[in-house]
Amino acid sequence: MANTLTIDFALFEFVSGNRKVSRAYGKKNFTVTGDRFIHNIQEIGVAEEAIELGDIAAGGFSFWWNHDTTNFVEIRAATAETDLIKIGAGELAVFRLIAAAPYAIADTAACELEYVILEA
Repeated sequence: MANTLTIDFALFEFVSGNRKVSRAYGKKNFTVTGDRFIHNIQEIGVAEEAIELGDIAAGGFSFWWNHDTTNFVEIRAATAETDLIKIGAGELAVFRLIAAAPYAIADTAACELEYVILEA
């Protein structure tokens, strides 16, 4: 039986010169076929390291939060791969993870990276 994931999103305002976006928001439901997930806070150092996936065999919807106030974290599809996602200090990222063995690396000092991955 499929599980339903509901994501609420909102962009309240962005101003660039004389252009402006206001109140872009919505709610979207997704079907998640797996029933496993991991919620973890991992300290990511300045040498790349594997993201701890627990029992997640294949990626899925993922939610990331860099708790560091100064440094960014970058996500790679695998070891020694090119950086794909950059999560700035205090920033969040939401995307569908398709990498089976993702890695992360911090900028200039270790960062606490909180994440939830829902099995696809």
